[in-house]
Amino acid sequence: MEHRPAPDEVPAPTTGEAVYASTLTKPIVDLLENGLDIEALTRFIRLRPPDQADVLDHLTPETLRLLLDLLPHEAVGAIVEDLEPEAAVTMSLAMPAHRLPFVLDETSPEVAADVLRALPREVSAQALGGMSRSAEVSPLLGYEDDAAGGLMTPDFVALYDDMSIEQATAFVRRWARDLAPQDISYLFVVDRRGALSGGMSLAELVLAQPHQHVSLLMQRDIFSVGTETDQEECARLMERYNLQSMPVVDKAGALVGVLKMEDMLSVLQDEATEDMYRMIGVYEEEKALGPFWRSVRGRLPWLIVNLATAVLAGLVVILFESTLQRAVILAAFLPIVAGQAGIAGTQTLTVVVRSIALGEVTGANTSRLILKEISLGVVHGLAIAVLVGAVALAWTGSGYLGLVVAAAMLLNLVVSGVSGVLVPLGFKALRVDPALSSAVAVTATTDIVGFLVYLGLAWAAIEPISRTL
Repeated sequence: MEHRPAPDEVPAPTTGEAVYASTLTKPIVDLLENGLDIEALTRFIRLRPPDQADVLDHLTPETLRLLLDLLPHEAVGAIVEDLEPEAAVTMSLAMPAHRLPFVLDETSPEVAADVLRALPREVSAQALGGMSRSAEVSPLLGYEDDAAGGLMTPDFVALYDDMSIEQATAFVRRWARDLAPQDISYLFVVDRRGALSGGMSLAELVLAQPHQHVSLLMQRDIFSVGTETDQEECARLMERYNLQSMPVVDKAGALVGVLKMEDMLSVLQDEATEDMYRMIGVYEEEKALGPFWRSVRGRLPWLIVNLATAVLAGLVVILFESTLQRAVILAAFLPIVAGQAGIAGTQTLTVVVRSIALGEVTGANTSRLILKEISLGVVHGLAIAVLVGAVALAWTGSGYLGLVVAAAMLLNLVVSGVSGVLVPLGFKALRVDPALSSAVAVTATTDIVGFLVYLGLAWAAIEPISRTL
């Protein structure tokens, strides 16, 4: 099977001390602005590619173009490998169009495909047409970037099942010399039509007798995914079964690429960040120092939704205006009841969303999950209710008010646990991402129900409360 060598990396710095890009960005910019290009390049080239990527990510467009002009193609390609997709696109657009194909030829095919997908169509087509490795990159462009086909690498070595061990060993020596050791620690096996047949470790290959055949030694029952499999599912499988690599097959069962664990770790991190951001209504690609108006567009709609739910909670309070007038002290416990339930609901929500993402929550165990959260709500509710009831009694001297606050706390903590389960499961049933601002919905539920329960109980017991205050 044909294999293309991976690009060489920029030489590592000779210093053994960790050098942080943020401390070197300003000196490099100052040197460039003062025309000291050689000194700036010397400082920059001593950084490792990930740190170089950080420096370039913080440069102005003008300074970025100036520094890129000083770097060779292979150095820029190594940096692109370590950039976030958005930063890689920005850097690609900053360099001359005729240079981009040469830079992308120095990256891995999957990284080149990611960059080309995100570029304007005209720029992408021109760059692809000028690449010497376009035959390897083009097939990847037909897949979504968040599917197995978009993440896989076509750089791999596969054995044929009718090879002898001696032939297979020679084949690996010939084609795998430019691959990293971890990329050949496990070898996949195909038949002469290219269909995936199994796999075997490099150790098994080395220790086998030369006359034996691959088909007799290979493991036939191995995990594989299709090209359209979602990246989250791929990452979940590799993490669950501790796989360092996993084959990707097309609809005919032919081996077309390999997923690496190092890429799946980035997927897991990105998915966790996305879920965390979505739960609180923040745009998943937002950065602390990112574009101002992107932050506005990502956050404002959910703030408006939260405002609407807060207005609904306020309307509930207005319904009990006469009750509050007869015992103003009731208002002091409103934020306590709602706030405690909001925290409990968010705790449940976080656990449930993560479990949904890992495939741990199914229709078969939903009832058991709800029962567990009801039980937790009762236990937590009793403990917190006793404490807050005692505080209310000691503060106001009214045993009736203490009982009302305690009962409201108990009921609202049960409601918060149930809503922390039902809200994300409801989103999932509607084919909406369960993490999509679930926290806003749970908080709204606990606020409205909490106010309604607390003030409803207070209204029912307002006479004895008034007499004891």
